[in-house]
Amino acid sequence: MKPARFFFSEKLLEYDMGPGHPLKPIRLEMTYALLESYGLFQEALEKVEPELANDEEVCLSHSAEYLDVLRRLERGESVSDVYRYGLNTPDNPLFPRIYTASMRYTGASIGAAQAVIDAKLHEDQPVAFNLSGGLHHAHYSRASGFCVLNDCAVGIRRLLRGFSRVAYVDIDVHHGDGVQESFYRDPNVLTISIHESGKTLFPGTGFPEEIGEGAGLGTSVNIPLAPNTPDEVWLWAWREVAIPILEAYHPEAIFLQMGTDAHAYDPLAHVCLSAQGWLEAVKDVKAFGKPIVAVGGGGYNLTTVPRMWTLAVATLVGKEIADATPQSYAYHKSIPQLTDPIAPAVSDAERQAAWAFAKRTVQQVKNLLFPYYGLGKSSVN
Repeated sequence: MKPARFFFSEKLLEYDMGPGHPLKPIRLEMTYALLESYGLFQEALEKVEPELANDEEVCLSHSAEYLDVLRRLERGESVSDVYRYGLNTPDNPLFPRIYTASMRYTGASIGAAQAVIDAKLHEDQPVAFNLSGGLHHAHYSRASGFCVLNDCAVGIRRLLRGFSRVAYVDIDVHHGDGVQESFYRDPNVLTISIHESGKTLFPGTGFPEEIGEGAGLGTSVNIPLAPNTPDEVWLWAWREVAIPILEAYHPEAIFLQMGTDAHAYDPLAHVCLSAQGWLEAVKDVKAFGKPIVAVGGGGYNLTTVPRMWTLAVATLVGKEIADATPQSYAYHKSIPQLTDPIAPAVSDAERQAAWAFAKRTVQQVKNLLFPYYGLGKSSVN
């Protein structure tokens, strides 16, 4: 099997919102170094320099006006009412090369999608990676939640050039609102998002009743969960809803958003997963045997993001790697192993509340969506 294409360049680190911002570009560098220390670029991965996205393709998912605003801001021009575009806010501050940096990570997702299309004729399950991508909150004419351009939406539209039906699977702790919005009326794209409830976390959306509209009715799947949800509850909800709908939809390819911020140690959310619990969902996606474009996403604890992405990449390329990180890894002392040696602490009361919330969510999703797929609405006990 040919090495999987892994889109990376130090220029991707230019997507930098400043030293006080939670989104740290160094997480990409730390992950690349960890993958390299395991020797994965010697046989399993091929590093590819991403190209900039072009305006024509990006404008299938964003307005030309919005792109022009980004270009003008990069040139240092004044833009009146810039807040209307979600910019110059604490979440989405202005920064040097805002247009170029955004077009580069978006171009990397386009490249990964095209790599999978090109490989489908001679590989059973091609996979390609862009860990700088997964910026799922950006809207048609507005930045949001650290995301300037929605590379997921752009990448999915490139995938649709080679595949007739695509599933977008989002395991980030935040609802993939921008992607859902982009394909809400499209029957050729199934969007699945499992996340902390919008009642307690940004962006305040992603409820079970958001099931699509028009021709896309039934193709938007949301699995909101409670704060303090542990592995077993999260995985139960995921497997009760996401897996059967994915099977019934029969996608030809999967676009996997691998945000790591559902981990218990992430500072911006309240779900309590372990690295290995989260990884089970990645394994489930791989088990479908479909071509996969795998992108990054949220993740704000620098001791969890590199190891979780490394686990995911190794899993998706079918490589067994040691749990102990190599001594040669520059961050070995702060990240001595990939998995969590101790399960994150969740009290009995928190666990019971998480189960009750998950059961309500799962029953609601089954009632709303299973009829579209000929699936039985079994009651949840």
